[in-house]
This record gives sequence, structure tokens and C-alpha cells, in this order.
Amino acid sequence: MICSTMTIENKLLNLCIDESPPRNEPLVAKYIRSFAFPVLSKLTPFNISKTGSYLSANKNAILQKYGAEAENDITSVLEKLDSLIADILSNSPFRELSSDNVDVKTWNKVLDEFTDQDGNRPTWVFTNWLYCECYIHRRIFEAFETSTFLKNYDPFYEQKMKALLHCEEAMDILGKFLIEYFNKNDVQLKNLREDLPKIIKCALWGNRCDLSQTGGDAIAQTESPLDLVESLQPLMLADESSKIVDFLFTSLNNSEDNKTLDIILDNAGYELFTDLCLADYLMTYKFVNTVRFHGKAIPWFVSDVTRKDFIATINFVANTSISETLKELGKRWEGYFKSGQWIFESEQFWTLPFNFDKMRSLDNELYSKLSKSFLIISKGDLNYRKLVGDIFWEPTVPFTQAVGSFKPSKLLALRTLKSDITCGLAEGLAERISKNDPDWLKIGKYAVIHVDGL
Repeated sequence: MICSTMTIENKLLNLCIDESPPRNEPLVAKYIRSFAFPVLSKLTPFNISKTGSYLSANKNAILQKYGAEAENDITSVLEKLDSLIADILSNSPFRELSSDNVDVKTWNKVLDEFTDQDGNRPTWVFTNWLYCECYIHRRIFEAFETSTFLKNYDPFYEQKMKALLHCEEAMDILGKFLIEYFNKNDVQLKNLREDLPKIIKCALWGNRCDLSQTGGDAIAQTESPLDLVESLQPLMLADESSKIVDFLFTSLNNSEDNKTLDIILDNAGYELFTDLCLADYLMTYKFVNTVRFHGKAIPWFVSDVTRKDFIATINFVANTSISETLKELGKRWEGYFKSGQWIFESEQFWTLPFNFDKMRSLDNELYSKLSKSFLIISKGDLNYRKLVGDIFWEPTVPFTQAVGSFKPSKLLALRTLKSDITCGLAEGLAERISKNDPDWLKIGKYAVIHVDGL
């Protein structure tokens, strides 16, 4: 695969500006001191190369499944991935997508909208970073979907499942805590009030396990998730969990039959496991009675949850894990899924390059669905960026202001910081952290819990 440091230096670096991005504007990769530039110039070519490497490593299994004719597909996909890297590193203009997928018309319309009046198409360094990064991952999928045998192939599926295995020890600790809890007959409201924030924060810190940061290499989670919540509390830069806990306990007095929780998922693997734990906890104690999980319709950003990942994760926990406790937990989840109390959906909107405040005009059906939600939980960094417009806000801009017109229902955002984007911080906090930890925004070390509509 192509990945030339010299090309990066000579092409991209010379096009860029050695400055931080301007405040209160959408991110663009041309600013060298933004996180977008190193992601575009280094991490993205690396991830695309790893995509090709995983495909090559699975060549024999693919040929065994589809026959010798599939070798042409493998060669074609690798060539298209090489071409994508070359396009990025030479800052070539974007091109139209060429598959027959239902989203292609929308993507090509966006390309037209970003094309200037002289017909100059957007390029990687100079266009809005959110559009650019989403376009990259859509091009990766295009390389597969335009093949004959690999149309639905997920090159990172095995890595996502391996990541789950790497975290089985931590999963077992959290699973035992929950099963013991669920089997008690005398759980008091005060116990629930004490422990609900811990379960929420387990789901929050699960977001640290992101394969897109490592090219698909698994991140092991071996510590007790509950102990980790306590030790990581000083790294919480904004913690509005008390507001959501108060809301949920007040809702227990509400006899409404249809309290639907919508979770906008992020990563498969350990993070998805913690999301399922949180959903089970909220179901068991009648805070909600239905959960809709929103995943991705196509392989996306290396480790995002697809339907296949969702079903395989529940199946692994229920039937394959080494822990009897985890199997008991997994059987509960199978029951929720089979009964329709848990629903997995994968609307196209989540893999389009739009901020969430465009949802009402672009996908009113989805916005209307979320408007009937009792609570929406948004997971992870990319969803957070889409929530707040991928704008390099002043850190003190209130979260409720940054989300703009996206107000379908009450909202809880759980996010570890892996990009320049942040908001809703106390005065002076960002400056104090920057002095001791210059890369604090980009490394997944710090986290925020924000709410809107409460």
C-alpha cells in the first residue's frame, strides 16, 4: 500500500498553514495544529493500509468461501484502496461515488454543493473536515461494494470481535456486579441512585476502546470498570450526570407505558458491551421499557457498530464467553431482542456527512422518531462532533447552544475527547489543562457528560 512520508511532506504540508484552527468555525485540515491534519496525513493512510492488510491476510478464507474468481475482487479492492491513499496524499479533487447504493445520490449531491461556481471540486486539505473524513470512509466502503463477491465484506469484523475477547476479564467483573444486583429482591432506591451514575460512566469510559485510533489493533480493558470509574473521575471535565439521574428518578413516578430510550451507538467491542449493560440496567429498574439501538448501515470508521456486530456481540456473551455470569447476562439480552423490547436500527443518516441539526430537514422521519423518545443517549466522539457542528468552539460555549436546532427530545452525550472539538467547560479549565497536557483534546484521556433539554 502507498504511504509515502515524502509525499506527505512535499504535497500536503506545503499546502497547509502552521496555525491552530480559527475559533467558532468548522474544522478544516489545512491548519497543521488541528487534529484534522495529522489524521488526514498519517492516521488515515495508515488505517486504509491496514484495511488492505487485513483483506490480504484473509485471502485464503475468502477464496475458500467464494472460489478462485474472488481473487480478482481482492486485487481490485486493493488497487482502489491504493488509489484512495494516493488521492489523499496528492490532495486530488473529490470525485463522484459510482455504486448503485441508495445513498450515492445524496453523496453526489453534497459533492455538487461543495463544488464552486467555476467547477472546482473540494479537496482533502481545504474542505470541511467532517465532510472530508466521512467521504474517506464512504470511499473505503465503495471499494468493496463495487466488487462481485465482497459487496458486504467488513474488513474489520474480526478485529472488532477480537477486541471483545481482549476485554472479557473486565466484562466479567461488570457482568457479575449486574447479575448480583439483578438477583437481589431488596434493592432500595438509594442504592439505585448511588449506582446508576457508575453504570452510566462505565458506558462513557468504554468509549476509550476505539479501533479507528489504532488501525484495528485491539485495546485491552482489564481493570475493573467500576474501580476505573472512581479513579478516572478527576479526568471528567464536565459531569452533568446528576441531572440525568434526577430526571430518571423523577420519571419513576410517571406511569407512561411507552418510555423508549434511543442510543446512538459508536464502537463495537467493549464499548458496545457497556452500552448493553446500561440498557439492561435501565430496563430492569423500569426507567425505560424499550430500547432502540442506532448503528451503522455499512462498515464505518473501522469499529462502529453494524447489525452483524450487534447480533454477534450478544451471541458471544450469551453462548461463547468463558464466564457463566456473562452467559446469564447474554441470555437476558437475547430475550430482550427476541421480544422486541430491544430493537436495532441502522438508518442511512448516521453514515452521511451531516451535522445532527440538519436531520429535521434531511430525514424528517428519523427526527420524528427521535421526537417520540423518552431519552436519547449519544455515544462517542464522531456523534459528539456531529451534535455540535464539528465547530472549533470556544471551550466555554454552552453545550445547549452548540447543538443548535437539534432538539427532538432530552439528550445525554457521553464522550471521551479524541478531537479538537469541545464545549460546555468551566471558565479557564481548558487553559489550565493545556499547560500540563498539550494534546488533551485528542488522546481519549479526558471525558465529558453533557445534557440538553433538562
